[in-house]
Amino acid sequence: MKKIWTSIILSIFALVLNVIFQIFVSRLHLIVWLDTIFVVALTFYSGLVPGLIVAAVYNPIMTLIFCALNNTEIFYFDFLYSICGMLIVTVTWIFSHKKKEFFFSRTVTVLYLVLIAFCSAFVSCFSASALDTFVRPLFSLQSPFNIIDGFSPVFKKFNYSAFLSFLLPRIPISVLDRLICTFSGYGLYRLLLKIQLSSSPAPVNLQEG
Repeated sequence: MKKIWTSIILSIFALVLNVIFQIFVSRLHLIVWLDTIFVVALTFYSGLVPGLIVAAVYNPIMTLIFCALNNTEIFYFDFLYSICGMLIVTVTWIFSHKKKEFFFSRTVTVLYLVLIAFCSAFVSCFSASALDTFVRPLFSLQSPFNIIDGFSPVFKKFNYSAFLSFLLPRIPISVLDRLICTFSGYGLYRLLLKIQLSSSPAPVNLQEG
């Protein structure tokens, strides 16, 4: 029961911190999202289900907040980007869940984190570009919050297909974003383990990574 409540509390914190961090990043007009750092940390620490739940609700909540802050109509299409977040969580969990080799050494841990970053960048790039290409035209209102929209028209002018026009500019941004979020999320996860170790009277199996 205590573990369940811990997961619930951490999930709420991860969601709130992701929202706050994303608002801060958007104010700085950075060309990265950095909106999955805390959900990645949550996935490392609490597992697949809490990570999926937070990823599923984050985009609808963030979209509503952005629309309220900018006094615009609600862009329901942006809700669907939750699929990308859920795929990122799934990839993170697949490579890190109960794998002793993940913690074999610091070098191996870094290699696993790089692998997670590139695989999650791959699935998020393709899923987001597919949504932009095939689903987005079905919505009458187009969101102004997508940073890719500033780059995709350039590729369209060179006669790239709609899918490639969304995909190609997204690749370098996604790879950079995934590297930052994956390593930052893992760092937060290790910090949570150290806090657990210092506050627990019983020994905690903290593996080196």
